[in-house]
Amino acid sequence: MKNYILIIIIFLSIQVGFSQINLVPNPSFEMYSICPNTTAQIGYAVPWFSPLYPGSTSDYYNACDLTNYASVPIQGGTNFQYARTGNAIAGIGLYDETTYREYFEIKLFDSLVSGKTYCVSYYVNLGNFATWGIDGFGAYFSNDSILTATPVIILSTPQIENISGNIISDTLNWIKVSGSFTASGGEQFLTIGNFIPNNSLHIDTLNYGSALAYYFIDDVSVYPCDAPVYIAEAGSNQTICIGKPDSVQIGSTSQSEYIYWWTPTTGLSNANIANPKASPAVTTTYYLHQKDFKFDETIDSVTVVVKTNCDTASVDDIFVPTAFSPNGDLNNDVLYVRSHSIKDMKFCIYNRWGEKVFESKDLNVGWDGTYKNDACNTGVYVWSLSATLKDGTLLTKKGDVTLFR
Repeated sequence: MKNYILIIIIFLSIQVGFSQINLVPNPSFEMYSICPNTTAQIGYAVPWFSPLYPGSTSDYYNACDLTNYASVPIQGGTNFQYARTGNAIAGIGLYDETTYREYFEIKLFDSLVSGKTYCVSYYVNLGNFATWGIDGFGAYFSNDSILTATPVIILSTPQIENISGNIISDTLNWIKVSGSFTASGGEQFLTIGNFIPNNSLHIDTLNYGSALAYYFIDDVSVYPCDAPVYIAEAGSNQTICIGKPDSVQIGSTSQSEYIYWWTPTTGLSNANIANPKASPAVTTTYYLHQKDFKFDETIDSVTVVVKTNCDTASVDDIFVPTAFSPNGDLNNDVLYVRSHSIKDMKFCIYNRWGEKVFESKDLNVGWDGTYKNDACNTGVYVWSLSATLKDGTLLTKKGDVTLFR
């Protein structure tokens, strides 16, 4: 975070190297060129900027600030707020009794496509010190920047608006503003703020003393409404042996633009990826927390059972993952049968035409997603397992696995 040159390089590589689902760069304001230390520094949250130049005082807060003036959590006077995601948020004054306004703007990764429907969301929270709460929140998309030198109301019609009369006055929780619209085509700039004249606003007087309706904003997303969404998948329960150098992989295939974190972190190779290796000392239930590209959170759990005697055979000890991703990233690249109970086995994989593409009689030999040295396509494959357990039990199992590239 503190090496801002590296951050900008990474940001630019993402911008030119990958197809984005969320079209908003730096959507939760985590990246910065300079750590903020006072007001009116939204431009430090690259590439966000204030369209009201030079008169606007749109603000930027980040935990990197050690002076606490622009730090997160916000701790100014009676005001207090954590970021909804990460360590940074933006802040703007959306109303006072004059015509003064604050906005912030960003250029999207790609221009919007004519006739395509886009979903938009962002989260707002009223500052504890605000004098008023209002309903005037809008997201305006334009082909060109609305850069102006006058800090007054921008009388444009936003494509996404908070419901009229829905005054947001919650100073504790983050409130979602969202909607969808069909693009005219060519829109490439997004501006967030209050586009409603004072005499048309719904206002709640709170008298906290700042003479502003001041709001924090986090987690901005603009994405095609038909984009696929994946919920958290922690995987199936697994078993390892105490006293042996053993570990199991939990979780599922990592998705681009998703955020992952596991609790507890004890025994995990990396608590911030989709599919870490787990080697707990005692039986542990791990919880996968996941935020998708639009910052919606889902949670799933998996239990890793630690056995004291792995010489005892158990049908419940046999596990075959439901997905794997042989893409060379060294995470979940090979599909194995996991078990401490199997003595002998025959494990086969079939494609959708019933053709056998893989066979193994060794627990340590798994499928790398190829057939006749060619990479198999993304899709669902069927597997069958015939095994003899250490206690002599014979069994057969069938299932399917999804191959991701």
